[in-house]
Formats: sequence, C-alpha cells, structure tokens
Amino acid sequence: MRRHTYLAARNPSDGTKCGGEPAVSESTGSTNLEPVLISPVVGGIIRTWSEDETRLWSVDDPEALGALLGRGLVARTALPDNKFREVAFLDTQTQTLTVQPRFASPDSTALAAPFKLTDASAPTGDAWEDLESVLASIAISAAGRGEFWLAELGGWDSPHEPNCLFTTVDESGLANAVMEANPAPVGTGVWPEVPSDQTGVSVSAPASQDTIEAAGIFAVSAIETWGVTPWDINLTFGKLVDFT
Repeated sequence: MRRHTYLAARNPSDGTKCGGEPAVSESTGSTNLEPVLISPVVGGIIRTWSEDETRLWSVDDPEALGALLGRGLVARTALPDNKFREVAFLDTQTQTLTVQPRFASPDSTALAAPFKLTDASAPTGDAWEDLESVLASIAISAAGRGEFWLAELGGWDSPHEPNCLFTTVDESGLANAVMEANPAPVGTGVWPEVPSDQTGVSVSAPASQDTIEAAGIFAVSAIETWGVTPWDINLTFGKLVDFT
C-alpha cells in the first residue's frame, strides 16, 4: 500500500501543504505530526496505524471525531485503483490527533482542532453494536456522495482479504444497495450460505434508508468471522466506476 501521498486542503498563502504532497512527518517547533491511518471510533476508542506501530487510544470527544470520519470530509491517502483511506496526524509526545480537511471551506478550520488521546480504557457499551451503528451511518453518507466503502484489516501494508464491500449500483434506472464479502462468511445467520468452493458472496436489495443502513448488520456479521476486534478495521473509499 502506498504510504507517501495524502490529499488534504490547506491554505497555500501560509506556506502549508496542499493536496498531493508527501505524507512525511511534519515538524513545527516542538510539534511532530506523523500521518496515521485510523479505525472507526467504536466505544470511544480508535486504533491508529503509523509507519512503525499501531496503538489503541481513548478519545476525549469520540462523538465529534466520529462525526468527521467516513463522511468524505477528512484528508485522504491515495491507494492504487483510485481508492483512498482517511489519514490524520498524530503527535505521540502530546498525545493529540489532528484531523485536517479534505477540501478547503469557510468552516474547514474546525477539523484542525486536535483531539486529546489517552491510553485506551474499557470501551463504552457493546463494541460490535457500536461498530454496526457506525458503519450504517457511514453507508448512508457514502451512498449520498456516490462512493463505496470497503472494510479491511488496518495498516499501511494490509492484505486485500478478508474484506467486506458496501456500494450502491444503478441498474436500469433503479438504485440497488449491494454488499459483498470475501471470503464468504459461514454460519452467520445473516449472509446466505454458498458452496465451499465459492470464494465470495454478494447480496442486494432496492436502495432505501433501511437497506443501506443494513450494511452495518451485514458488515459486522462478516467481520466477526475474521477473528479480529472492531478496532482492527480500516475503511477504504472510492467510486465504483473507478474500482475494477
């Protein structure tokens, strides 16, 4: 996975970076910001992946951070095939996470306010239920801007499988909500059972708020079969027309 390109809108008049420049650590005085990938906010906790390590953190304002992630608002790192992952900037000395905007706008400076991080404590509530709700909300947002999301294992060099895809597809003028999982989940009670030699499985239904939000249920039931935690997941975004 590429580590060296990120897309973020910054003000060129103050000498800061604009989209497409190298995602290297930035030093400003005593501040050292390192680009990190981020898991969804689940139970008040996130996982970050830097080039050298991965860590779990509790976030001082998980609702505010969660309202930014997965909404097409946050700076992104470019992957092959016109896919992207969201990236933030971590200062391990001050334990703060800076979220920069993807696009410049009059109110985009609000994204730059750093979130305070502490060593992860016990999650609030049921983590899997929270992930289900988070992915449902992100599915609504992605469908509204014509993007898919792909739930994969996190990290800069993560494998392509397992994965779980959500998208909407226009077929004969009708929009369908589509979910795909690779490998095909077994024994979930949610996904249909398929022959053992079939590598993946997909389901679809006419797109509506209910069927789009059901992406959370399908994704979590697949992810639970991967033998991971909710914080091991990273989301990849893109447009289906570019994803071949």
